[in-house]
This record gives sequence, structure tokens and C-alpha cells, in this order.
Amino acid sequence: MTTWTVVVAQVAARAYLSFLVTLAVVAVAPAVAGWQEFVVDSASMTPGIEVGDVVVARAMDPDEQVEPGRVFVFADPARPEAPRLLVHRVVERAPSGGWVTKGDANAAPDVEPVPRESFRARARILVPLVGLPSYWWRAGDAVALVAWAGLTFAAVVVLLAVPIAPGGRRRRTTRRALGVLAGAGVVVLLVAVAASASAFAGFTATTRNPGSSWAMSASTQQRYNAAVVDDNPYVYYLLDETGGGAAADASDHGRVGILSDIAGYRAPGALPNNFGYALSLGAGGRIVSGGWSLSDPTTYTLELWFRTTSRAGGKLIGFESGQGDWSVLHDRHVTMRTDGRLVYGDWNAVQVRTITSPTAYNDGRWHHLALTAVASGNQQLSTMYVDGVPVVAGTTTRTGAYSGWWRVGHGKVRTPLGLTTEAGFDGAVDQVAVYRAALSAVRVQAHYAAR
Repeated sequence: MTTWTVVVAQVAARAYLSFLVTLAVVAVAPAVAGWQEFVVDSASMTPGIEVGDVVVARAMDPDEQVEPGRVFVFADPARPEAPRLLVHRVVERAPSGGWVTKGDANAAPDVEPVPRESFRARARILVPLVGLPSYWWRAGDAVALVAWAGLTFAAVVVLLAVPIAPGGRRRRTTRRALGVLAGAGVVVLLVAVAASASAFAGFTATTRNPGSSWAMSASTQQRYNAAVVDDNPYVYYLLDETGGGAAADASDHGRVGILSDIAGYRAPGALPNNFGYALSLGAGGRIVSGGWSLSDPTTYTLELWFRTTSRAGGKLIGFESGQGDWSVLHDRHVTMRTDGRLVYGDWNAVQVRTITSPTAYNDGRWHHLALTAVASGNQQLSTMYVDGVPVVAGTTTRTGAYSGWWRVGHGKVRTPLGLTTEAGFDGAVDQVAVYRAALSAVRVQAHYAAR
């Protein structure tokens, strides 16, 4: 090996070890002031916070305010039986109390609002890369861990080497001392980082970065939420509230829903692989979309999950001119008949055209409903999907030209004699979404498959 090769190798080794020790010192030194280090174990905060980065955080005082837009470390409120820490950004105050959090790379907010008492620390310093050995150790990635250890060992060995030169005994001794010191420093500081707490940065939705998807286990991905948000819903209500009269809107539009006369909160959710809850409506419960009224929708998709054993039938979802107990105008609704079959198009009109599912769905199981409607002259071309499959399609009744709000549950319907009455839906509902476009069959199937 030539003298120049040795010199270049030693410069590279010094630079590498200096970089490594500097990062480790920056990560560990704040602990002297009582701060804590957290090694990030997953990728939902990319690109700002990557897997293996160390978040240095200061413990929060009991009366310290939670500021939207900041990154915090908090206990996962969705898993009290198996405690873990999360690193996510606070995005807003939840209508039902607590705080809404979200991973920067996630398509949807976290499903569970975080109560104030769950916040542990506020992120202050981000140290890149230095926690990777800790992450590899905890993840059982022996190949990466051995490769890194080999590179570090080789750097120390190179630093200990002395180029052939006359004399140089003093230089050799100094170089060896520096090499031993650097090696010992790397080991001590990285052991300290490895002993720090682990924090998970993946809570609900899948990451938008395909290269990072490996870091998120299937049990923690909210694939359904991500699929819905990707189709830009007008409103999207997860219905995970603990009580109260407001339903958080998981779309990008902030149309907080109005909950009235709800029979039960926190019922078991509809989605087997996506954490969340459902609402039990009872005979009089309803969910009404918030925000300004919507003028004369003619093309749209209505989507929700429902479950019931009732033989009374009722109104699942529709459009009405009022947000209160009753409305003057009403149409665009899907109802369930007393025999459990679903109907769309049955509202007051001069000429009623309906589509009806061939199968009953009041069997006590969760079912996914999607109704797409496209304007066709003064009527609509409508398709009803149940559990991801189109079950009936056809021309349906013309809709009225008025402004109103979308409604789930108790509202106005048409009687067999053509009169108007009120009806609820004595069952549970979950994951309500409305879109201002007709979803394709492929997208409806994708939603159902993501359950």
C-alpha cells in the first residue's frame, strides 16, 4: 500500500470516527440536563425523521401547553394494554377532547385523540443516523449490524496504522492513543444510545414513501384510512369518539360532523385489520355533516359500514335540507327495507325509479356499502356495491335542486303510500365517507380489500 493510499485511508477513517463520535455526543450529552433520547423505530415521520434517528426530548411540565405543529413523545392511547411511546406531530385540538396527532408521511391522522396526561416530552433536537445500531439490534437485523461493526472496526484499525517514515515513534504512540480513545468513545457512546428509549413513529395510515413501508408492521397500518383519504372524500368520519356531539372529520376539509341522540359510543369497529370503533345509532341517532350547506349534488359516492339485526328497516344515509330533527326536503338516500334488503331512489318524486339489492343484510354481520350516482339528464345512473361487489345498478329517481347536508341515521323517508315519515337505523355504523365523484369499481374494491 502506497504512502498516499494510507494517508487517504487515515483521513477517511478520522472523518468517519469524528462524525460518529460527534453525533453520539450530541445525542447523549443532553441527558446530563435531564433530557431523554428516543431511537425512532419506524418511518411515518419521514422525510423529517427517519428510522434510526435519535429524538432528544425534554420532559413536559404538568401545566405546559401542547402546541399544534410541534413534535411530541406520548404514550399510545390506542394500546393501553401494551404501552409504547409514539413520536408524532400534533395537528389540532380534537372536538371530543384531547389532541389529534399525525405522522408527517401518513395520509390520515391517528385514529385516537391523545389526552393531555399521555404526553411525555417535547422534541427539541434531532440527531440523524446515530441510533441505527440500536434499531438494527432491536429489529434483529444481524447483517446490517455486523456490516456497521466491521466498518467501524476497520476505521479504528486504519487510524492505528502508521505510514512508513523515518523516526515516528512519538507519532506512532500518539496515533495509537487516538485510535484506542476513538474506539472506546464510539463503543461507550453508542451503548448509551442503545440503552435509550425506543419510540415508534408509525400509528395509523401507511406511509406515502414506498421505500419505508418495510418498517411498519401490518398490525399498525391503517390501510383502509389511507385508501379513503387517497380518494379525497368530501367528509370522512371515523366515529372513534368517546362521547359528545361532534365527529372529527378525517378528510382534509375540516367539516366536523354533528352527533345527536347516539345510543352508544365505542362499539367494536367494523374493520378487522384497522384499529377503531363504531357508533350504535339506536332508533333515533343521527350523524349530520358539518360546514356550509352543499348545493344540489348530482354526482357522488356514499360509503359506510353497517351492522344490524333489526327487522324494522330504516335510513342508512341520505341528503336533507336541515341539520336538525327534521327537514323540509330530503332525497338521495339508501334505506333498508323490513326484509333487510337495501333500496336507493325511493323518495318523493313524480316518477320513482329505484334499485334494490337482491340479498338481505340484517344478518348481524358488518357490511361495506358504497353507492355511486352519476347525473344522467334529469335522473341518475346508480350502482350499489356491497362488500366490494356491485349487486345492482340502474336508472334512479331524479334529485331535487336544493342545498343541504349529508345525514346518516334518523331522518325523513318515503312511505309505501308516497307520504313522508321519519325513520332511524337501529344498528351500528362505522367509517362514513362521502365523495363528490363516482368511485370506480376498482377503487370500491380497493377500499373493501383494505379492511
